[in-house]
Amino acid sequence: MSAGSREEETQNLLGQLQMKMIDIQTSLKKSTGQIEGLKREIQRSKLTDKEINTLPTETRMFSSVGRMFVLNTKAEVREQIEKKIKTCEDDIKKQESTKTYLEKQMRECETHFKERLGGGAAGGKKTRS
Repeated sequence: MSAGSREEETQNLLGQLQMKMIDIQTSLKKSTGQIEGLKREIQRSKLTDKEINTLPTETRMFSSVGRMFVLNTKAEVREQIEKKIKTCEDDIKKQESTKTYLEKQMRECETHFKERLGGGAAGGKKTRS
């Protein structure tokens, strides 16, 4: 009976570790997607800034604010783009630190999973011999 309850406890623990690993993998994929999206946004903003830079200084431009457009000067629009790029770069740094943390957690879960799986398999071999 004790061996059966120990086996059941090991199975429950392995199930919990597996669920935790799945959650971490999902979070990792989400974080990676967000990083890629932010990098695309930076690239788009830099391209927009490059094109705006070719226009004359006195050119008035529209920038979107929610569902409307506001008339701004070229300098104001470029400043907004620079702020957007800076914000995206900061967000990428945060996402990368989160991703590093999640990868560390994933390695720890894999180690625990292998230890439990290896310990249970070794225990099973001893009782059969």
